[in-house]
Amino acid sequence: MNILYICQHFYFPVDNVGARNFEFAKRWVQQGHNVTILTSSARLDKQTLESLSASGRFIKHFEVGGVKVAACQVAYRQEMSALRRCLSFALFAILSAVAALFCKKPDVIYASSTPLTVGLPALMAKWFRRIPYVFEVRDQWPESVIQVGILKNKLLIKMLSGSERCVYKHAAAIIALSEPMAEDVGKVAPPNKPIYSVPNCCDLDVFGPHVDGSSVRKENQWDDKVVFLHAGSMGKINSLDFVLYAAEKLRSYDSIHFVLIGKGYHKRLLEKQVQDLGLNNVSILPFIPKAKLPEYLAAADVIMPIIGNYPIIEKHASLNKFFDGLSAGKPMLLNYSGWQRKLVEDHQAGRGGQLCNLDEFVSNVLFFYNNSEGLKEYGENSRKIAEKQFSRDEMAAKALKVVLSAKSA
Repeated sequence: MNILYICQHFYFPVDNVGARNFEFAKRWVQQGHNVTILTSSARLDKQTLESLSASGRFIKHFEVGGVKVAACQVAYRQEMSALRRCLSFALFAILSAVAALFCKKPDVIYASSTPLTVGLPALMAKWFRRIPYVFEVRDQWPESVIQVGILKNKLLIKMLSGSERCVYKHAAAIIALSEPMAEDVGKVAPPNKPIYSVPNCCDLDVFGPHVDGSSVRKENQWDDKVVFLHAGSMGKINSLDFVLYAAEKLRSYDSIHFVLIGKGYHKRLLEKQVQDLGLNNVSILPFIPKAKLPEYLAAADVIMPIIGNYPIIEKHASLNKFFDGLSAGKPMLLNYSGWQRKLVEDHQAGRGGQLCNLDEFVSNVLFFYNNSEGLKEYGENSRKIAEKQFSRDEMAAKALKVVLSAKSA
């Protein structure tokens, strides 16, 4: 079967981390299907494209791991303003729609948001070429961006809400990244629309107890520290100033150290805040190549997936860093509740708390600090969750089953 996989954000496979699109496509190819990923070139630098012998002017074509890739020349960075991000979304939607209308006809399309505008090329192909599509909801727009406060324009909200209903209506099936998200999508989608939950996955070969983090601990002088690490975006949704407030309350504990890794619009603000507060127990590290990231997670004692005070993010909870922490076999410290808190606490793999409750979070930090002998058991339980519930192979097979059913519907 020929599958066109549309996603604006493509992570090159050597990056190892967060490459759900490529990892799914690679496994589908191994099952005998032909897969083309239609994406943007935002994550692909000139050197990488040249090494792959990419051809084409406005859309770069190349193949990697048996997966064909068509990358539209559209820029995107997390440091962009909201307006520039919107322009990037619109440009990709237009270019990918043209590509979907004139490429060799696939049997089915797998369109993965965010943004919601990824649904446009799928709709065009459905209406004008009668190609069925599966729509993957990785972040429920526009509700999530409304609650976060990014989207306030009433006209734009109305337009996006209408687009959401339209994309759901015409999809052969919908995939959401958690059960609570699937439930909320079902409130918007037509009755009896097939909706499935296929969570984010754990990269068991990339992260894990087999990775040696000792050199990272030594280089950063963490050998006598209990290290609490957040690795991920540094934007409004993450609200990492929460960690800085916790660090301020715990500054008298010399052995507790917080480490923030990533990039984003708020990184400079966080660096300035650390300096202004005189926090010696916080390190905001320079950009770490993703291929090196497993060593940093291995070097940490506890992994902290952190979100801002946004109930919809807490409820849907599909952050990559949570699954990376499980894969790494580390205790998990969440500053939120929801299904992920229940999961780690039921399996004694970590602790959570009420959303952005600083006192409860600080108490949980001290729990791990004062129970250092129990960290190993918590970490082993995390790894068991990763292996039993979130294997990349199993999730890819589950999604493929939905794609096959869409073709035969």
